[in-house]
Amino acid sequence: MATDHPQKFIRKEVKGATVYECAVCTREFHKRGNFSQHFSHVHEKMRPKLRSCHLCDVKVPAHRRAFHMEEAHGLPAPNCGACGKKFAYPWLMLRHQQSYHMGEKNYICTKCGMCFGTKKSLSSHSIKHTNEKEYKCTFCNKSFTWKKNLKTHIDMHLNIRRFVCKKCGSAFVQQTSLKYHVTKHHPEFSE
Repeated sequence: MATDHPQKFIRKEVKGATVYECAVCTREFHKRGNFSQHFSHVHEKMRPKLRSCHLCDVKVPAHRRAFHMEEAHGLPAPNCGACGKKFAYPWLMLRHQQSYHMGEKNYICTKCGMCFGTKKSLSSHSIKHTNEKEYKCTFCNKSFTWKKNLKTHIDMHLNIRRFVCKKCGSAFVQQTSLKYHVTKHHPEFSE
């Protein structure tokens, strides 16, 4: 697998243009965003669920449905009158308005009593109260409760160091490691 690759991509200059080469499969991309999507979908197996359009044969991720309906079929996406945000479905817009603009929090955690505006928010929170760890690392089989923690863990395997000390240039995988470093070695810069 890719455990011996120090980073996710290799940045190269080809014919005066920047190219991002995947460190795992050597596929090349001209935009970093396209590379990031490739890496998360192909190598980290974090793929979006595709939904079929009821008007054509195209399948799109749920978050892109509203834009597809506008661009391909000329149907305006439901949008919030208060903030203008667009939604894939009218019921999502109503839920947004209820929880964000009207402050409704009808979903209550039975373990700790915290209130949430959406069932999804309550479900995400409820994981805290279980020992469920559904996100597994493909490198070492370690499991995580949260998807973001798996992503950080994979960055450790790939030695991706996004957090750089502005004082000395030391780089770290986790932001907390950078904060500890600054506090210990550059206390004059810590908050």
